[in-house]
Amino acid sequence: MSARITRDPSPFRSGLVHSAFGAFVLTFALGSTALGIHMTGDADDASPTVRMALFDDAPSDAPQLNPRLPGYQAAIGFAQAEAEQTAGTVQTDEPDLGVEYGAAVRMAASASSETTTSGIRINGKTVLPGQTFSQITQIGDSVATGIANPAAMVQVGADVSDSSPLARNARAFSNPEAKPTISLIVGGLGINRTRTRAAISSLPPEVTLSFAPTAENLSGWVREARRAGHEILIEVPMEPYDYGRQRPHANVMQVAVSADKNKQRLGRVLAQTPGYIGVMNYQGAKFATEAAAVQPIMADLREQGLAFFEDGSLIRSTFSDSARQVGLPFGKATAWIDARPEADEISQQLMLLETTALENGAALGTAMPFPVTFDILQEWLPTLEEKGILLAPASYHAKRSLRAGQVRQASLDSQG
Repeated sequence: MSARITRDPSPFRSGLVHSAFGAFVLTFALGSTALGIHMTGDADDASPTVRMALFDDAPSDAPQLNPRLPGYQAAIGFAQAEAEQTAGTVQTDEPDLGVEYGAAVRMAASASSETTTSGIRINGKTVLPGQTFSQITQIGDSVATGIANPAAMVQVGADVSDSSPLARNARAFSNPEAKPTISLIVGGLGINRTRTRAAISSLPPEVTLSFAPTAENLSGWVREARRAGHEILIEVPMEPYDYGRQRPHANVMQVAVSADKNKQRLGRVLAQTPGYIGVMNYQGAKFATEAAAVQPIMADLREQGLAFFEDGSLIRSTFSDSARQVGLPFGKATAWIDARPEADEISQQLMLLETTALENGAALGTAMPFPVTFDILQEWLPTLEEKGILLAPASYHAKRSLRAGQVRQASLDSQG
């Protein structure tokens, strides 16, 4: 009869087995949770955020994201335009900016009724026989009839030609009582879809929107913003001091390259979409200090009938002097209101805008599409009227610089 020896289990072995089993269960639980969040979660919720009231209480007022692929809306618009043209209708994609487009549209309608020649639609524009797409892009968003002369778009003088992009794409605004005005530019748009849609839908149409040079589907964003009544700026990348430590934009304006090269790069940036009134600098702390590099760009913008705006982030700049020398409509931001995106700092900068507008007659501010900025602006903008101040589009501020000279600027130290 064999003897059986009963031994107690090893504490070390038991601990090792239980630890391994516990680690397996924890890894499985965390992995399953992470996979579920990755498959069903929202990418915009991945970083720390502060929830702000950007929209009204009614859920239907919040902007709806387009679930389609980029370019879908443009493709649909192109197909609809072809169908309408086949049916004999005249398609006009002009947004309601409060500007009278009737003359150009009536001429187009008259021309189409008098002749059976039809054109083709390219990126939402009608190109008639004998015309090129580049000519239509220079003329603008209205239906081209061949009577406009791109070479004569800008008149030489102190005022802006009626056929220039600045005049053609500007929002209608009048100030017969010469009240103080504040203009606001919200920049950096076209990168974050949610914040870009919030800027387009939640801000008043008098607020000018500026799109980053790296924005995807830029022409689509511009069309949507113009339909909502906003003026549009395109941000032009310019050389900063730490240029070597950053990944440069392919079409950045540089001090070391020739004027012709910089003009070519500017042309490529502006060729992405029509419908803008001018441009604003994107960085450019180094480029702005070199008058020899800045002057040809300002002259080129003047020839194209555009305006230039400085975003208020530059310490030393020759933009103002160069713009004045060539007669370029120009605006320099009195304040970058959310350089530090904190409620108290933003309120202080908005107070600076009010003071500058009351003292000098006009003030220009720039902002980024931060949720806290939208929240404060929605409370502050309705108070301007009772203070005797008008909210004016940026084009008004730029045109005013030609009539009354450059507005004297004041600023606060961004570091406090």
